[in-house]
Amino acid sequence: MKILVVGTGAVGGYFGAMLLRGGHDVTVVARGEHGRAIREDGLHVETPTETLHVKPAVLEDVQDASGLGADIALVAVKSGSLHEVAAGTGKALSEHGFAISLLNGLDSPAELAAVIGKEHVIGGIAQIASSNLGRGRIRVDAPARIVLSPLVPEQMPDARRISEEFARAGFECDAKTDLARILWTKLLWNAPFNAICALTDRTAGEVLAVPELARLVRDAMQELVRVAKAEGVVIEERTVDATLDATRAKFADSVPSMLQDVRNGRATEAPALQGAVVRRGERHGIPTPVHRTLLALVVGRTAAKGS
Repeated sequence: MKILVVGTGAVGGYFGAMLLRGGHDVTVVARGEHGRAIREDGLHVETPTETLHVKPAVLEDVQDASGLGADIALVAVKSGSLHEVAAGTGKALSEHGFAISLLNGLDSPAELAAVIGKEHVIGGIAQIASSNLGRGRIRVDAPARIVLSPLVPEQMPDARRISEEFARAGFECDAKTDLARILWTKLLWNAPFNAICALTDRTAGEVLAVPELARLVRDAMQELVRVAKAEGVVIEERTVDATLDATRAKFADSVPSMLQDVRNGRATEAPALQGAVVRRGERHGIPTPVHRTLLALVVGRTAAKGS
């Protein structure tokens, strides 16, 4: 397949490298020093079991991909940058191509579809613990996985076909029908851990090792569960327990993307994570004091003084 990766950071860089090694024709969009390093010396991806070195074609801007005729565009930019790349992503697709949204939060598949048409969008999530080390280097700390879910039910055969192709490239990939549940279940981990890790400068495991912080994580999860139920998605208590158990067992060393952003002085995705819970809580009249506080604290930590 001809694949365009829009956003070649910790998420897009890993999956792009794996797909290129798997025999697909991969072009990546990467800017600045990171993009120059990939252009000159390729992508270096460290995993727990191996180090990959691949040399994809590199574009500075997604607008340069217009007319590429991509079968798939993996969109892995930060949520706040989706509006900048949505139209260009659509122009890069073939007539029957699909853009797959791998952004954090709940809204990106619909936002992308509003620009390029839902017939060209397949929703998805990336389950990955990874870091962008800069200058073409990415580290992945645990096995990674993609889950695909189409916006249009008739596209389920396409989602299954793509998932099978991706799985042959060496990472787990599934296709499921319930996009809303998939997005909310990922947010169950993402919203609490991203904010609390960013605010305390601790890994996920270090947060859970402090009883007061572990209780705060559970409170945030249960608040999210109440809002999700009002949105029609039921998340059982055993899912909360399983998520916490898996974090302790498999993802204790995870450095969430928001903590990486805070450490590097970058804007965070708080509006797309904690903000998504707060906005939907307001819509349904459900108080969200935990997420509202986490949102305010993250924004307060990263906002420029005097702004």
